[in-house]
Amino acid sequence: MPPIRSVHLVLWVAYALVTVVHIGSLLAEAEMLQRLTQPLFAPLLMAVLLTAAPQRSRTITLLMCGLLCAWGADTLGQLLPDVVQLLTVFGFLGLLVFYSAALYPLWARTRDAMRIALAIPYAGVVIGLFVACADGAGPLLPAVAAYAVALAAMAFLSAGGNGLTWSGGTLFLVSSSLLAMDWFLPGASIAFSTELVMLTYTVGHALLIGGMVRAMPQRRWTVCAPGASLVVVES
Repeated sequence: MPPIRSVHLVLWVAYALVTVVHIGSLLAEAEMLQRLTQPLFAPLLMAVLLTAAPQRSRTITLLMCGLLCAWGADTLGQLLPDVVQLLTVFGFLGLLVFYSAALYPLWARTRDAMRIALAIPYAGVVIGLFVACADGAGPLLPAVAAYAVALAAMAFLSAGGNGLTWSGGTLFLVSSSLLAMDWFLPGASIAFSTELVMLTYTVGHALLIGGMVRAMPQRRWTVCAPGASLVVVES
């Protein structure tokens, strides 16, 4: 196995371990461990991308920008708890916009009827949730509205990549929906809501990035056959 692929796999294992430790810290109410592990999610996924991508491309740049937004939301929200909702909403809004731009070329190449039909249930879930949470959003209502549109778009476009991106986008939708209910829906009571939000978020994020790695026409450890030429297709 090429060394770069070994590093790539080790990074996936590290991400899985950090996720397990973080979820465990939530269950154990170990706040310090939560604060230490959450900011590690995005950097590990960045490293996963960089060890797989053979060269810089538009898609990789967009994904890295999205991960940087995710890191900001995960990290700054802990450092500035008084504005945690605002930072989280705008951080993940940026993530969704960048991810949608990265996913669109994949969706455009596989524009089949079944995937287009997914726009209806995805939009229905987001619209229904927004209407239910609108009263509790207060001054954040415009930002929440923009987030809802971006979330529906990203989940829809993720269906055009492969099974991993599709599953990851759907889990993102579930995670954000649970978080919105927890924050903005008065009287909503979901057992282990914080743990479920983080579990669906971390697994969904990993599936989405894993799907984008799988969709790369060439990876750093891929060896061309003798005499073959390497062609990198921009996506």
